[in-house]
Amino acid sequence: MSVKYKVVITDAQKTIRIPKGLRMLIRRSCIAALQNEEIDKDTQVNVVFVDNEHISELNQKYFNDASVVSNLVVPEDEVLGCIFISVEKAVELSKLHMQTLEREIGHTVVRGVLQLTGNNPKTEIEEAKLRDREEYIMYLLGHPASSAYALNNA
Repeated sequence: MSVKYKVVITDAQKTIRIPKGLRMLIRRSCIAALQNEEIDKDTQVNVVFVDNEHISELNQKYFNDASVVSNLVVPEDEVLGCIFISVEKAVELSKLHMQTLEREIGHTVVRGVLQLTGNNPKTEIEEAKLRDREEYIMYLLGHPASSAYALNNA
């Protein structure tokens, strides 16, 4: 019997146009992370693009914190969960990290799926191991970290 992974992508924001090909990268990122985690049952992940205002409202609703974050990962009934991504914040972070928007969002999706499958680090060592797994999956997707990946404090 074949396992089926379903990725539902919704654009609930009007601020930034989603680049062509990003939806395919998101699907590939979700599937790669699910396969890496050896999820062996039919699974659905929802990915929703929102703006900064909406992510702030969601953060307040789910975590009692109204700050603007790049993404929120929320488990849901009937599906593995939902990854909300602030496209505005992703653009900001891609510039800060000197990487493409595609890599920033792909990485965010991989991290979100790993969190939805129970990977929530509690120590610095667990966080480092999770980052290594994220980078491995991004490498498999053809988006390796480069030496240009640095924090731009300018």
